[in-house]
Amino acid sequence: MVDRHRDGEDEHDPPSRRRELDESEFEMGFDEILLLLSHHRRRDVLYYLSEHDLASVERLATEIVANERHCHPDDVTPADRESITIDLYQSHLPKLTDHRVVEFDRRSGAVRWNEPPDDVVSLLEFFYDVEHDDTGADST
Repeated sequence: MVDRHRDGEDEHDPPSRRRELDESEFEMGFDEILLLLSHHRRRDVLYYLSEHDLASVERLATEIVANERHCHPDDVTPADRESITIDLYQSHLPKLTDHRVVEFDRRSGAVRWNEPPDDVVSLLEFFYDVEHDDTGADST
């Protein structure tokens, strides 16, 4: 990640971004965590990053398409992932970045796991277990 700030400030950043924020300003309440994890694409991003730490937006979009279509990532074409890539750039990655769950460098397209709070990780693990439960109603 490129640190654009010199001495904690950059003349191009709005004043609200210039001041250092203490950790208590980033604590999320339960409802806020649930909202953050409420969209399956944000969860898919976090599932992937929790195992790989770093990924490109293209890789994340490919994994999401593969999950949604129940296919192998090698079967995903650039055209298949185009709308999801836009969705990641415009919606999901900014939300995850704003909550300091991931770091996102728009120029390089790199997305990095940012060691989210324990409450986020616990709920994410719970959701993963529920979503990937192989003992579902299909087995008789």
